[in-house]
Amino acid sequence: GQGKRAYLSTIKDSSTNEILAYHVSERMTMDLATNTLLHLQKNRKFKKSHDAFIHSDQGTHYTHPDFQKKV
Repeated sequence: GQGKRAYLSTIKDSSTNEILAYHVSERMTMDLATNTLLHLQKNRKFKKSHDAFIHSDQGTHYTHPDFQKKV
């Protein structure tokens, strides 16, 4: 490779271990996290449920108010 970095954000179903959404970016920005949520909303297998929750590493992207509003 050319020594470039890539950042991967994923949302995995903890029951089935299936990746429901992911986003890859060359930069670690808020878009990395929020675009992953947008991909999740487009996934036909995903239905919003009151039983669903997102567990993260509590990094700044996931605790940021803009991300919290979208969850």
